[in-house]
Amino acid sequence: MIDQRSAGVIATLLLKVQPVFTQCLLDLKKHFEQKGLDIRYISGTRSYAEQDALYAKGRTTGGPIVTNARGGYSNHNFGIAVDCGLFLPNRYLEDTPFYRQIGDVVALHPELEWGGSWKSIQDEPHIQWRTSHTLAEMRDLHDAGRSVV
Repeated sequence: MIDQRSAGVIATLLLKVQPVFTQCLLDLKKHFEQKGLDIRYISGTRSYAEQDALYAKGRTTGGPIVTNARGGYSNHNFGIAVDCGLFLPNRYLEDTPFYRQIGDVVALHPELEWGGSWKSIQDEPHIQWRTSHTLAEMRDLHDAGRSVV
């Protein structure tokens, strides 16, 4: 069963990608339930301004750096990415080796890509739709009011 927060996150995504992200979450929940953990989608589509505010953290505002992507440079800006959170049972687990297991489940969905498999920066809680578009192409499509998928 999908929790209310995850359902809300899925609803922010482009309609075309929602079914795959929904099935992936169900598969993730089944995987982590066996370990006594719950997984939820905690972030989905963000505006450029929301992304810029996250980018400012640890740079021009307090707290640790949480992203290397400015507005327009994250797949979250285009409705094709989510961030996951692991919980035990209702306590958020910010740092746990269990995040590495997300990739095993995401691999069952060839349309999706896991942030933990990236070479430059690893983002284990991140899942995104595979796209052939560059970020520049996605910005152009977005700015023209067109879908990136």
